[in-house]
Amino acid sequence: MQPPIQHVIRALAEDGRVGALGLAEYAVDTFAANCPSAGDRALALDILLRDLAGLRGVAPHLAAFVGRIEAYVVRLRQAPLPQAA
Repeated sequence: MQPPIQHVIRALAEDGRVGALGLAEYAVDTFAANCPSAGDRALALDILLRDLAGLRGVAPHLAAFVGRIEAYVVRLRQAPLPQAA
């Protein structure tokens, strides 16, 4: 079983390695791509934003990293779903 996405993002933020932001964005992309419908995707991304806001409150030292991921999620929410071939 995969760890919840917010735990993955927190671990990447705390690690602080070069490329962590890209890995977190990839994790969010993968998370969103696994949603079976547009409605499920929208709901999952809304819940992720809520969880990230909570993470910002619990770990304020990660606020800059979390803020970048929140901005990425907002852009992803506004993007249309890719169409199947």
